[in-house]
Amino acid sequence: MGTFSSKSTAMKRTLATIAAVIALAGCSGSGQGQGGNAGASAPPAPPLKNTLDFPLYQGASVVSSHDFTQNVQVSNPTNGSVFAAGSGTYTGREVIASSSASFSDLSKWVGTLASTPPSGYTSLETGANPNERAQAQKYGLDYATFTKPENGKTHGVLVIVMDPQRVNTRFGTILSMVAKYRALPEMMRAPIDNEAKTRFGMSLTEATQPESPIGAALAALDQFQHKSARGIVMIDALKR
Repeated sequence: MGTFSSKSTAMKRTLATIAAVIALAGCSGSGQGQGGNAGASAPPAPPLKNTLDFPLYQGASVVSSHDFTQNVQVSNPTNGSVFAAGSGTYTGREVIASSSASFSDLSKWVGTLASTPPSGYTSLETGANPNERAQAQKYGLDYATFTKPENGKTHGVLVIVMDPQRVNTRFGTILSMVAKYRALPEMMRAPIDNEAKTRFGMSLTEATQPESPIGAALAALDQFQHKSARGIVMIDALKR
């Protein structure tokens, strides 16, 4: 990564984050089932809770919480990635929440977490390149990464906050390209997959798997952006 300019590095990291990121908007990807007999009123579902031991922004409402398994090919693992343990199969949990707080307030919260991480966690945001966060914030995104050791392995934790409308304004074209990619015949996807894997460590095929946090996010962004709220995504990943 050192051969790229700081702006290019920031852009690539932002796009990679969006990939692991826009999971945020995907709230509807794991909807709640309706129980009870036909014609009978089902009791209201209990509110979802944050199932990670990482703190959520005060007052935020959890809208989705689910486990995932993701096969990741990492070309250049770095300490700043939730997949810093390198290529392999990762399992974990994604928690998505909404908040009425302003994006500015959520961004300050992320900055506080990065400078003073929760007990047991180590922040991977060194502040060596301040342009990275500034660049992401222009797109309506902010994030921080953390690690936590457990039984000889290391959890990677990615925390993302976003303004869905701003993200859609900036990246709507990219999201539409994903839709076109899905419509391509398999034989025409290979060159695009190879380029994405070289740049981001993950092919678009892998990124758009509906069971992955990335795929779930991309599929549900449109539904989330219509809400007058900001999004929070927390991903805890552990290499098997």
